[in-house]
Amino acid sequence: MDSLDTLGSSSKMTEESDNINNVMDELYREAGITLLEEPDSSMELMDTHSEDEDHIRKIKEFQDYLQKVKIMIKPGCSEEVLKVALNSMSSLVGILAFMSYPKHRSLL
Repeated sequence: MDSLDTLGSSSKMTEESDNINNVMDELYREAGITLLEEPDSSMELMDTHSEDEDHIRKIKEFQDYLQKVKIMIKPGCSEEVLKVALNSMSSLVGILAFMSYPKHRSLL
């Protein structure tokens, strides 16, 4: 009779173990879905780093354009080239000043 009791309790333990495993599997599945839905902080850090690199690349590109303008606009350049450069730079400065003014940022 003891062996039957042991067998019964053993199958009961196996059943309880299976139930616990099923519950744990369900918890991990739900956690996995949640983790996939929410952005990971390391991914946000990588995105921020990528955005910073992109911003720095654009600043360097802008500096390259300014350098080209400096090379083209020197004493001895034609009056027409100088006039276009002055008008273009004046317009650019006016636009950037407008965009930089905090009150107008929300309008953009």
